[in-house]
Amino acid sequence: MAKQQINSQKLSVKHALQSTPRYCLFFLLILTPLARGSVQGWAITTIHIITLIALTAFLIGKTLNWDWKWIKTPFDKPILSLLGLCIVSSLFSIHRQTSFWSIILLINYIVIFYLTIHIIDTKAHLLKLLYIIIGVATFLTIFGLFKRTGLNPFPWWNYPEIKSETYRLSATFGNANNLAGYMEMTLLLFLGILLSGYKSINRFTLVCFIVLFLIALTLTLSRGGWFSAFAGLLFIIFALLSSRTKLKKGPIIPVVVGLLVICLVVLSNTSTVERIGPIQEFGQATNFLGRISVWGGIIEMIKDNPLIGAGPGTFAIVYTQYQPAGIPMRYFHGHNDYLQFTAELGLPFIILMIWMIFIFYKTAFIKLSSQNAIERGIALGAMSGITAILVHSMVDFNLHIPANVILFTILAALVSAPVLDKNLNKQKYLV
Repeated sequence: MAKQQINSQKLSVKHALQSTPRYCLFFLLILTPLARGSVQGWAITTIHIITLIALTAFLIGKTLNWDWKWIKTPFDKPILSLLGLCIVSSLFSIHRQTSFWSIILLINYIVIFYLTIHIIDTKAHLLKLLYIIIGVATFLTIFGLFKRTGLNPFPWWNYPEIKSETYRLSATFGNANNLAGYMEMTLLLFLGILLSGYKSINRFTLVCFIVLFLIALTLTLSRGGWFSAFAGLLFIIFALLSSRTKLKKGPIIPVVVGLLVICLVVLSNTSTVERIGPIQEFGQATNFLGRISVWGGIIEMIKDNPLIGAGPGTFAIVYTQYQPAGIPMRYFHGHNDYLQFTAELGLPFIILMIWMIFIFYKTAFIKLSSQNAIERGIALGAMSGITAILVHSMVDFNLHIPANVILFTILAALVSAPVLDKNLNKQKYLV
């Protein structure tokens, strides 16, 4: 009897160790968008703690089971190279303490990437992950609509210092453009799943969620978000037409037309015309022409630190020396993630970025041929969502918002993970 209790306790411990990393991942997916995108210090510290708990439980579980099978991915070498570049750059950083914490945050993202690959290993786990993403995006949309009409019951999500909150949908995010980045990834992810022919999620329900997310994206009044989502939609069309797999190609035209009609209806009932019209609405600091001036300063910063950059995370400190005259506000981000990362890490980052983007699309297009509909849908949706955020990052800083980076990382991990066995609904280890 005592032996049975001991064995039962051991099984309980093993189960807890196996489930803890998964629940930590789910918790991060829920927390980070709600914590103002997790841009504040306390939220970033929470990310560190939760990721450390997840990694510790994962490693203890591996040790007890003595199961050290490592799932190789096409991103292993680029990720290791990026980490190496960050370490070298930080050794010569303008501000080593800032660079140190930037590397710690990067390590968090890397851990989340590999944990997703190792612990989301069944169809049931995958569906739970998708339900959490769709649930969080739904809450952001509904709460954002209430907040926009002045019916916010939660004072901690009021940001009186942000004047645009009165007419732009920002929900829990402090910046409507960052919410747009989150919503465009979510919208395109589930649109890809819808067009994959996956039947386990009710299609009408999925269409309703997609329309809801589209309304939220539209009401952010983010011109970068609109253009990026449209780029992602064009990518879906390209992927569907060029694919030889069992993807639903028939609904392409009605889906595209329907989404555009919904956009036009929503836009016709907002103050969007006023936002699109005067490009000088928010002054020189935030319009497109002003950003071009800011990018000129970043290019000068890159010229002074071409090989190893100024150091990870040091942009806000160093850029004060390069900010063009006449801009009345301090820039903490470059409103172009590629230029900012290059300024911090040097020109070698461009090579690494091209390498990683190439690997991602190559892997995702291969996965479009999967026999599993949900994997085809995730490959299509993740590709289009990541395409949108990559386009958006040309004019904004979504890849510096932890909530968006974590969702981005998880989508990339789902594409990189081994395919699910069609019969067992478990991962088939191909490498």
